[in-house]
This record gives sequence, C-alpha cells and structure tokens, in this order.
Amino acid sequence: MKKMCILAQISLIFISCSLSNSKQTKDMIGINREKWDKKKIIHYEFTQQLSCFCPPSTRKAKVIEVNLGKVVAVDGKKTGNGSNVGKTFSELFDWIEGEKAKNPFISEYTFDKKYGFPNMIYFNLREDVKDEELRYLFTDFKIIN
Repeated sequence: MKKMCILAQISLIFISCSLSNSKQTKDMIGINREKWDKKKIIHYEFTQQLSCFCPPSTRKAKVIEVNLGKVVAVDGKKTGNGSNVGKTFSELFDWIEGEKAKNPFISEYTFDKKYGFPNMIYFNLREDVKDEELRYLFTDFKIIN
C-alpha cells in the first residue's frame, strides 16, 4: 500500500509539472511573434545593422520604414515593387523560423520585451564553414502615426 501511495504521488508530480509547463511549450520565437502581432502596429521604422563577412555597403546601417505590412522606404528613399533591402518584422519572424528549420550550428536571437520584435538575430549555419555567419541588430524602433 505504501508503494502505491508513493507511485501515486510521483505520478501526480509528473502530471502537475507537465501541466504547469504546458504554456512553455511554445518556443521563444512563437511567443514573441504573438506579442508583436497582438500590438497591430502598421506603420513603423527601425535601424537594421548587418554584421557579416560581406561587402561594406551591405554592412552599412539602414533605416527601414514599414507601412501596411510592406517595406516602403530604406534610408528615406521610397522603395518600389519589392525592390527593397529590408524585411518587415513579420518577414523576419518567417526568416528566423526558416533558418532555424535548417538546424544551424548556432542560432541566437533576442526580442524586445515590450513589443516582441527581434532585437538581434545570429546564425552560424555550419561548423565546418568559415565566415558565413550573419548577425542582424535592430535598433531605434519608432511607431509612426
């Protein structure tokens, strides 16, 4: 009888742990994407800085303006028909998930505590390849009315 009580208590502990952790099953990306989506911010801008082994012009900080789910300007210059150098935060979430699905050697990301958008994204896709790492920093977020 004593063994049955102990087994029952252990079972209850495991059940309660799995119930309390059920909210934690969503990964950090999904939680922050949801936070961002709930804010329903349609017009905003931010600065994007890329760090990589690539041409200096690629690494130059760029101010990205987004309106109605599309990049509308880069560094104050209006973009046309998808010929832009930047992504919306929603597109960045998709990109993170796509790269993560490739099982990179290292993947790191941080997110804004208030809004949920990415602050930093880092991918080192392969351990055996040098200089293919990418690090994006996103700063100076501003909502435009």
